[in-house]
Amino acid sequence: MKRFLIVDDDPACRRLLKHYLAPYGRCDLAHDGREAVAAFRVALEQGEPYDMILLDVMMPELDGHHVLDSIRGLEHARGIAGNERVKVLMITAVIDPKQCVQAFREGCEAYLTKPFAEEDLLAEVQSLLGELARSLPDRHAPASALSPADGARRHRYLIVDDDPVCRELLKAILSQYGRCDVAYDGQEAVDAVRLALEDGAPYDLVCLDIMMPGSSGHDALRAIRAVERERGIGGSDGVKVIMTTALRDSKHCVRAFREGCESYVTKPIREGDLLACMRDLGLVPVS
Repeated sequence: MKRFLIVDDDPACRRLLKHYLAPYGRCDLAHDGREAVAAFRVALEQGEPYDMILLDVMMPELDGHHVLDSIRGLEHARGIAGNERVKVLMITAVIDPKQCVQAFREGCEAYLTKPFAEEDLLAEVQSLLGELARSLPDRHAPASALSPADGARRHRYLIVDDDPVCRELLKAILSQYGRCDVAYDGQEAVDAVRLALEDGAPYDLVCLDIMMPGSSGHDALRAIRAVERERGIGGSDGVKVIMTTALRDSKHCVRAFREGCESYVTKPIREGDLLACMRDLGLVPVS
C-alpha cells in the first residue's frame, strides 16, 4: 500500500488530490510547509516513510522549495540517498521555467502545473512509483455484491441532469439502493432539496450535472448549500453531492470541491466508479 503526503495550503486542492490518489494508497495531508516537514520527520522516525510527496510550490512562510530542501536534508542526515529517497512531485499554478529548474536542482523528480487532469497526475505518479494497484474495493464490483441488507433504511437520491439518457442510467444504478427523484435543471434541483427539507425527509445524495441550461450545477450546488445554511445545517449533516460531468477540466473539479461537493465523477459514468464514490461516503455497504 503506497503512502502519499499531500502538501498544499489550498483545502480544495488537498481534497482534490486526495480524491485522485486515495484509491491507490493512504493519503496524509499537510496544510503548510512546517506541517509537511514535521510529518515527513515523524514518518522516518516511525520507520514508515512516504513513497511520494505532492508538494505545492507557492505557500505562505515555508514555500515548497524550502520544504524540499528540508526533506532532502533529513534524508541526508539518515544516510538515505539515490532511489531510496522519497519521490517528490512539485505542483504549482506558476508557469515559470526558473521555478521548474530550481525545483529539479533541489531534488524533485517531477513537476506539474495547475490545472491538471486526473490522468496527467496519475501518469506522473506511475512513472515514479510504477503501476498503481487499488487499495480500495474494486470500483467495478458488480452491483449485486453491494445490495443493502434486508430491512435497512433505503436512501433518498436526487438525480439532476438535462440529458434523459444520463438520468435513466443513474436511476437504473441508484434505484437498487433507494428511492430516486429526478430534476431537469439546477433550479428544479434546488426546489426539490428545499421541499425535502421542509417535509422532514431530506435527500441523502444529489447526483448533480454541471453543464445544464439556465442554472448550472455550480449555481445549484451553491444554492443548495445556502438553503442548508439557512436551516442551520452544515458540515457532515448536509446532503452528499456527487458532481457528474463530461468536462475533464480540473478547474471545474476544483471549483466544485470549493463550493461544497463531496465527490466528482466524469462521464461516461461507469457503475463501479459511482458506487465506489457512494461507498466512500457511506451510502452503500462495503462488500
